[in-house]
Amino acid sequence: MKDIAREAGVSTATVGRVLHKRGYVSPEARERVETAVKKLGYVPNTIARALTTKRSNTIGCLVVENASNLHQEISKALMAAAERRGYRLFTMQSRVEVRDEEELIRQFIGMRVDGVAVISNIYLTEGQTELLWARSIPVVAVERAYADPFVDNICFRDLDGAYESTKRFLEKGHRRVAFLGPEPFATVEAHRLEGFRRAMEEAGVPRREQLLSLTETYGIKLGRQAMERLLALTERPTAVFCTADILAAGAMQALYAAGLRVPEDMSISGYDNRIAQELAPPINSVEPDLSQVGEAAMELLLQRMEEPELPPQTRFLDMRYIDRGTISEK
Repeated sequence: MKDIAREAGVSTATVGRVLHKRGYVSPEARERVETAVKKLGYVPNTIARALTTKRSNTIGCLVVENASNLHQEISKALMAAAERRGYRLFTMQSRVEVRDEEELIRQFIGMRVDGVAVISNIYLTEGQTELLWARSIPVVAVERAYADPFVDNICFRDLDGAYESTKRFLEKGHRRVAFLGPEPFATVEAHRLEGFRRAMEEAGVPRREQLLSLTETYGIKLGRQAMERLLALTERPTAVFCTADILAAGAMQALYAAGLRVPEDMSISGYDNRIAQELAPPINSVEPDLSQVGEAAMELLLQRMEEPELPPQTRFLDMRYIDRGTISEK
């Protein structure tokens, strides 16, 4: 740092503020320091700094492979929020068929990360999160919540999102509305099914179990097969609520193969708004307010770093309905 300060004509304290992205530095001085850094080929020794400060300014991000790319958008939002605070995000992806979460957690520990964000992953055990907690590494789970004393949570209001989406069909006069989504194997899936049922019950629509086309998980092929089952019914639905865009994409393949048009012959909406706008036609969907996700995650991690003994917290973020005209009047 002394060489950089000498080259830039500033103090070492100013160099430190620029390199660590903390404190005020005039634009002119910052430019001189950044120019000197490039000229001298300076590379910070992050390991040495972590040993000295007990902070690596790195956040570990653990995602799980799945057909939806919602976790990618959440990661982007978290990365932006982390960088605004002088942190870097290091992302690793676990594999469903291998269940390698513990190995990845131990790698994060070896990297001396300051915190870990677990995104869309329901497979961690309390023993695995305790490995992090024992080393004063806070954990925040995003989208998939944990009833775990070592984890703070950020959840989306999926029940409200599914309820609102179903109401849009009902308001257009549809009564034979089908539900196309995974079996309620976790809280997120259970809330989406509950939101659908609540809207239908409030509208006085009797339950028709044959209009529940449940899948094992998420995927285009599963969406197509689920829609094919609905089309095979003697009394077909007039509308379909899909609990993920990726399922809606498969459902629309089945509609196309059957010669049916959206929304003239079948009204449809997706969920998560990851690929809804890319489909033909672009379809209605629901999405979380991603602008809040990254900020909320970093706030919880930083608060936990400062106050580790706080009880676990859960924050709920709103969903937003996007209307692209794929619900017809009935």
